[in-house]
Amino acid sequence: YLLLSSLNPPYPHGTQATYNCRPGYVKIGRVAFRCDDGVWKQLAPVVECRNKPCGHPGDTEYGFFELTSGSEFVFGARVEYRCNDGYQMLSQRNYRECHADGWSNDIPHCEVIKCLPVQEPENGRIIMTGAFELGQEYSFGQVVNFECNANHKLVGAREIVCSANGKWSNDVPQCKEISCDVPEIPHGYVRSPKRSYKENEIMQFFCKEGYKYGNRADALCTESGWNPPPYCIEIICFPPEISSGNFRPQKDKYTLGNTISVECDAGYHFKVMTGSGATAECTKNGWTPEPACVRKPCDYPVIENGRLSSSYEYNRYYYFPRRFGETVDYYCLNDYSTPTGAFWVRITCSEMGWSPQPKCLKKCFVRELENGYFPGWNDFYKEGERARYVCHNDYQAQHKEVTCTRNGWAPPPRCIRTSECACILVRFLSKTICCNGNSPSQNDLAVNNLTYYKSFFSEYKTEAIHLNNILSIIY
Repeated sequence: YLLLSSLNPPYPHGTQATYNCRPGYVKIGRVAFRCDDGVWKQLAPVVECRNKPCGHPGDTEYGFFELTSGSEFVFGARVEYRCNDGYQMLSQRNYRECHADGWSNDIPHCEVIKCLPVQEPENGRIIMTGAFELGQEYSFGQVVNFECNANHKLVGAREIVCSANGKWSNDVPQCKEISCDVPEIPHGYVRSPKRSYKENEIMQFFCKEGYKYGNRADALCTESGWNPPPYCIEIICFPPEISSGNFRPQKDKYTLGNTISVECDAGYHFKVMTGSGATAECTKNGWTPEPACVRKPCDYPVIENGRLSSSYEYNRYYYFPRRFGETVDYYCLNDYSTPTGAFWVRITCSEMGWSPQPKCLKKCFVRELENGYFPGWNDFYKEGERARYVCHNDYQAQHKEVTCTRNGWAPPPRCIRTSECACILVRFLSKTICCNGNSPSQNDLAVNNLTYYKSFFSEYKTEAIHLNNILSIIY
């Protein structure tokens, strides 16, 4: 407002006017104006009226405030108070305003929210940490726990919490007697079931054909229900993994009663031989017998014209079959030889059976050969071996070589006498016929009316017969 020496305008030149601030505003220094040639001019220093400060409005316990009008705690400002979660405003006014004489009304107050008392459930009780009384109110955040008496189970929340809105998070639970209804078991059934089962009672059930128990054949009635849960699953056998072998038929899965045939690789055999051969059946316990191929053991070797050492021969049922890697020794009877020529040969039980295969080969002896001999120092040759023989002068070998077989030499070694024969000139033919082993063809002879020629090479002689004069030449 304005302070003047005279309040009646107009004001003459040089008149000074002093201003004071209105209530709620303050100034620093003096606000003065002077009439200068008909114009009011503010005298230095320039001073303005500003909002009067009120200071801090004050904090409230369990709450906070925010400035809703203005930007500073000065005249005209307004702050509003709010309570923390779980607390509510106790004061009628939740605000304060900055007036000319300071903040209006008292600082608002917050109080904790309360929840109504709870009652113990029938056949149950309340559990809390610390002291409490039935019928007392509960503060925000307090937790109440419940438990049931023996043979009863809790239906509902085991604990409830006093919420920020003054209500319990859940209703008070109930305590009901523990019982289990007869379950529905897919692919299974309960024989002579009860209406219901009490806690710790055992129920037995059965699975239908082609199905087996998922866990056990019985279940126990507990607070949480049947334990373990009763259920039946289809009996399924998955394709087996058979090392060193294979099987048929091939499927993704097999059901109860399905069978497979197992084929083992060379040197292996089916692990368990049954009356039905190398087969396995899908049962409730899986594959029976186990489909597997194992190394084939080596049975007593039957050696034609040979024998094992005496201990193995006389106790064969004790020593055989032999395991993989074990060895035995054998020898051959007279007139027979081992493949190496050694008297004793050791054989080993391997993946493919006895190795090397025990054999006794026929001996073909080099005895005195009529009109000839076998070169070298061998006393005999073994079955399968070939030999050449040499004949004396005037004799030649009937065959270039002979082979030792299980029946002896084939063909038999023989030396045949060699000599030039005189040629026979047939009177009626301009042919010369020689008996050197080359027989003329039948076209070269007039068998019926001229000359008949016959050669008996198997008996090593040649006969020439003339029609008129019989001439026999024998070598």
